[in-house]
Amino acid sequence: MAEDDLYGNKKRYERFIKNLDNLTQVPKVGGMRKYYCKNQINHQYFSKLINHFEVRDLSYFRRVRVLNFFTFITYILDKDLAICDRNDINGFIAVSHQTYKTANSKSDVVKELKTIWKVLFPEKDSQGRLDETLTPYVVRHLTRKVDKSKEKLRNDRLTWEEFQRILNFFSNDKRLQAYLMLSLESLGRPQEILYTRIKDYEFHDTFGKVWISEHGKEGTGFLQCIDSYPYVMEWYRLHPLKQDSNAFFFINIGRKGNYEQLNNHCINQHLYQACKVLQIPKTITCYSLKRNGVTFRRQRGDSDIQIQHAARWTSTKQLKIYDMTTQEDALKIELQKRGMLEENKTKQDSAIKMCLFCSHRNGFTADFCINCKRPLD
Repeated sequence: MAEDDLYGNKKRYERFIKNLDNLTQVPKVGGMRKYYCKNQINHQYFSKLINHFEVRDLSYFRRVRVLNFFTFITYILDKDLAICDRNDINGFIAVSHQTYKTANSKSDVVKELKTIWKVLFPEKDSQGRLDETLTPYVVRHLTRKVDKSKEKLRNDRLTWEEFQRILNFFSNDKRLQAYLMLSLESLGRPQEILYTRIKDYEFHDTFGKVWISEHGKEGTGFLQCIDSYPYVMEWYRLHPLKQDSNAFFFINIGRKGNYEQLNNHCINQHLYQACKVLQIPKTITCYSLKRNGVTFRRQRGDSDIQIQHAARWTSTKQLKIYDMTTQEDALKIELQKRGMLEENKTKQDSAIKMCLFCSHRNGFTADFCINCKRPLD
C-alpha cells in the first residue's frame, strides 16, 4: 500500500478522487481548478488510470502528477481519445509548448503521453494480444529529445564561499546547520533526510551513518556523515526528543507545529530569507543542495563511482542531471592533478576544524571548540 509523502500528495489524490464526478464541469471563475474534461466520453478513462495505479501501487506523487497531466490532455483534446490520430497528438504537443516551456518539462510531456497511451490504448502484438509494453502507433513518432538551444542554465549553483555564508547565517539554528551540511555531503533527497528518525542515526568516533529506512527512492541504505558529523552531533545533543527513538530527527522548534516533522517548504523559506539578507541572487531550495553537493564532489576530484555510491544510484547516468560543473572546472581539476595549479583551500575537503588541544572535530564554521571551549583559530 502506497504511503503518504512529505508533500501531502495522499490528501491531494484523495481530494481528486472525491471530486472525480465534477471534472466535466466548467470551473468557476477565480477558482483553484483551471482545466476540466471537455468531452464526457473521456471521463471513463480516469477510472481506468486509477485502477492502473492501484494495481501497480504507485506513489501518491506519481498518481497526482499523472492525473493532473491527463486532465490537461482532456482539456486540450475535446474528441474521444480512443480515435485520436497523429494529427491530433501533434496539435496537442504544439499547444502544450505554451504551458510547458522548459526543456525538461517538454521532455516529460512526451514521456507522460506515451505512458498514458500504453495504459489506456495498448497496442496489439503479432498474435493479436494486448501488449502494454509496446508504444501505440499514434504516439510512437514523438521523441523526448529537446533542442539544446532551448536549455537554460540553473540559477542555483553556489560557490563554496557562498555556502559557507549561508551556513554561518544559521549559526543560531543548529538544526538547520545540520540539515544543510548533511544534505550537501550525503547527496540525500529532502524527503529521505526529513523522514529519518533518531534510531536511524549511527554515531562513531569520527563519522556517522544515517540509515534510510523509509521513503527512499533508491531503496534502503545509508547516507555518509563525515564532514557533516560535528553539525549532526551538535543538533542531536540539543534535540528535545532525543530520548524517543521514533521521533523525527529534524523537527519544528517554533511556535507553530512545535516538535512536528520539519518539511521542505519551511526549509525553502529559510533559504530564501538567507539569500535575500546575504544578497546572494540565486534561487536556492532543498534540492539545490543535492545538485551543489554533486558539483562540489566533482570539483574536488571524486570519481563517478564514488559519487554514484554516495548518492545510492544504480548507475552513473544520473550524474548529468545533477552535475553543474563547466569546462573551466574540468580544466582546473586537470591542472591540479598535474601540479600546475595550486589547489583551492576553500573546498569541501577542509570542512573540518580539528582542535589542537583536545583533538575534537568541529565544523568549519566553529570559532571555539565544542568540547573544550578553546579558540580554534
